[in-house]
Amino acid sequence: MHQFGQRQQRLQAAMKHGWMSFIQAARPHRARHRVTAVPAPTIDPVALTMMAVNRLGPATVRTATNGKALTVAVPDARTAEIFRAALSEMQKTRITDRLVDVVVTAEPIQVKRARNAGEP
Repeated sequence: MHQFGQRQQRLQAAMKHGWMSFIQAARPHRARHRVTAVPAPTIDPVALTMMAVNRLGPATVRTATNGKALTVAVPDARTAEIFRAALSEMQKTRITDRLVDVVVTAEPIQVKRARNAGEP
C-alpha cells in the first residue's frame, strides 16, 4: 500500500505539471505580444482653431460670394487632413465650399498684421 501512495503522488504531480504547462501555454504572454504605441504628434487645439478661423473662414466666405476657387495653405499633413474633413462636412450645407482646396506648404506662411490708421 505504501507503493500505491507513492504512485498516486507521482501521478498527481505529473498531472499538475501537465495542466500548468497547458494553462501557461494557452495564456497570452505579455512579452511576446507587446506592441509599442507610436505617439501621434499632437496638435494644439487653440492654434488649430485660430488657423481655421483665420484661413478657412475667409476662404469659404470668398468662395460663397465670388464663386471662384481658392487655395488654403497649411503647415503639415495632419492639419490639412483636419481641414479637408471640416470642408467635406461643411459642403453638406454650403455647396461653394467645394471650391476651397487645402495644400501643405513646407515653408512657414507669413501672417499679415493689421494696422491702425494712425500707425506708420
